[in-house]
Amino acid sequence: MVKGILCSSGALITRYNGRDPRLLRSIWGGLRADGLEFMIYPSWDGRLDEVEETVCRIKRDLMIGIPVVHADKRIGELLSLGSDEELQEARVRFIRGLRIAERLNSSLMVLHLWGGPASDRHIERNFSVLADYRAEAEKRGVLLTVENVVCAVGSPLSHLMELMDREPEARFTVDTKMAEFHGELDATVACERLWNGAAAHLHVNDYGGGIKDFSDLRVLHIGEGHVDFEPFFDRVRASGYSGYATVESTSVRPDGSIDFDRINRSLQRVREALKAK
Repeated sequence: MVKGILCSSGALITRYNGRDPRLLRSIWGGLRADGLEFMIYPSWDGRLDEVEETVCRIKRDLMIGIPVVHADKRIGELLSLGSDEELQEARVRFIRGLRIAERLNSSLMVLHLWGGPASDRHIERNFSVLADYRAEAEKRGVLLTVENVVCAVGSPLSHLMELMDREPEARFTVDTKMAEFHGELDATVACERLWNGAAAHLHVNDYGGGIKDFSDLRVLHIGEGHVDFEPFFDRVRASGYSGYATVESTSVRPDGSIDFDRINRSLQRVREALKAK
């Protein structure tokens, strides 16, 4: 039985409402979630201290559980670009994310190990930093997970399997949309090694585009795309998975308001499917 069903703050705080973290205070009461996965935006550069204090205060005042932090996606892009300066900046952003995870008492961090236009074109370079990043996270009591994010050259599942060979203790976040984007959700569901303890976190989202359709990377709610969730849910239940599952599906209207009906339907469907506590 999973620990709980989380809502990503990235589904609630978007460009439509100015990515204002203060809005979490008013939004939280309308959610039927067991907690939040907190997304760190690169657009908060220069005011991340203020954002951190705001979220810590809201968490304390409303007693919100935030067991998962999603690291700045710019980290993966910088690693893929790969100059000495970019690699250093990636590490600085990573360490900063770990500090936020510590402040929020989060036990798990999601990392995009590659990303941006360069993506996985030089994947050995991206792989080379993982042992160091995992060690830094472990010092702070945070479990680092690599997400199966989209690739320009290879496929996310093949990269995850390579990492399992290289670092047997590595752990992963499995995202249904990312797998469906590459046409490998069935293979991801069937991967015994992944479900034998390596999958430590879940992102449960739908996808409506074609294979590797980079023009349509929207994060849809369950039922709005073509992901066949039942085999995925069956595998999660059968594997004895006991971590968290997060819904990231965008739930902000163009006027900045929250579509609580849509997000709560998705949260409830995942809760029922995985029989969360």
